[in-house]
Amino acid sequence: MVAVRAFIAVELPPEIQKRLAEVQDHLRRELRDLPIRWVRPESIHLTLKFLGMIPASHIDEIIAALRGLTLERGPFAFVVEGIGCFPELRHPRVIWVGVSDPTRALAAFQRLVESSMQKLGYPPEDRPYQPHLTLGRVGREATSADCRRIAEVIERTTVERLGEVRVTEITLMRSDLHPQGAIYTPIARLPLRGSV
Repeated sequence: MVAVRAFIAVELPPEIQKRLAEVQDHLRRELRDLPIRWVRPESIHLTLKFLGMIPASHIDEIIAALRGLTLERGPFAFVVEGIGCFPELRHPRVIWVGVSDPTRALAAFQRLVESSMQKLGYPPEDRPYQPHLTLGRVGREATSADCRRIAEVIERTTVERLGEVRVTEITLMRSDLHPQGAIYTPIARLPLRGSV
């Protein structure tokens, strides 16, 4: 059975990618020589739901379920600002730029996506949704001194508002893992056509 690694995402406009690249460039200079795999700016996206490995035969039903949502919901916006690490600053594994959701429209839409996918058998996340844009991943070989240095740099770095993203479509994305990083390929783009 053919399977693909897939997720549901919001792609970012070029001007936001460019500003994220500037933040990355600053961090790269500050954290050079550390084991961090930086995400290519054109690959940075907002994940709504990670599906994992899915049978290729299920793609059509996933698209149909998402189309049902996008016919009901209209465009909305979120703001890109802030910086941090997961799971926490002292043990950085993922370096991210934040997403704020002043109208709560993003959170509401993500819950709809989660619920829609749960009906198809994809279990919900076991932790609350924390929207973010991944800039880089810290390698497992990072020492405690490396982690302290990353924490210090992130703590003294301020990321002001980089802009607002107007969400007019969502993308079902395929992810192929390669040694140089994941390659993302859109499977389907679904415009938000509703009035809500």
